[in-house]
Amino acid sequence: MLIDYLKNIPLFNHLKDSQLKEMATRCKSALYKKGDVVFHKTDLSTDLYIVNAGKFKAVLSDDEGDEMVLAQFEKGAFFGELSLLDGQGRSATIVAERDSELAVLKKDVFLELLYKNPKIAVELMTTLARRLRKADEMIESLAFLEVGERLIRTLLDAAGAEGADSKGFLKAGKLTHKELAARIGSSREAVSKCMKVLSMKGIIREADGILVVHNALERLAEEERAKRQH
Repeated sequence: MLIDYLKNIPLFNHLKDSQLKEMATRCKSALYKKGDVVFHKTDLSTDLYIVNAGKFKAVLSDDEGDEMVLAQFEKGAFFGELSLLDGQGRSATIVAERDSELAVLKKDVFLELLYKNPKIAVELMTTLARRLRKADEMIESLAFLEVGERLIRTLLDAAGAEGADSKGFLKAGKLTHKELAARIGSSREAVSKCMKVLSMKGIIREADGILVVHNALERLAEEERAKRQH
């Protein structure tokens, strides 16, 4: 049930069952297929979206169709809070990365909850601060780091915390050069060149369609930082 799901979301987990029940009845469910757009950048809407299932990405696109991924949202995450709070157009386009489901909360319903439960504001500010820090890191990365180092960082992030296999490789998932370019704000050509070098060094390879990276990337990242400091 939606009420049980909402209990596990930090933004709402301090609410009483009666409040969660009321909130659940006022949420609308929306289904999206892979590639569907929830809203476009500059759209004028103020709903808050909570991910029930699946995965979404926030992107900026140019006239040629190239895109930069700003953030990704999976089960339990929410997005749309900026337009909800300031009433301005959406700051990015949101796209479903796979078949997904959202719970949609109208602005007046959310603000009503907010006024009655100030703790929601604290959780909201915490999330906004975390996202602002992430944005600062991305700006710093684009301004000061070379494509190679940005790519290495992204591959390490994609590999996550799963342990390496007996040969020291970690799974990074199914990532195309176009997707990687979007994540680091570079061209597909530049990414392909870097990937070719990493492949020749035996640091990355594909196994059954899955990109795997060697934990030697950590050392390589350190080397890239040392080069930049000299």
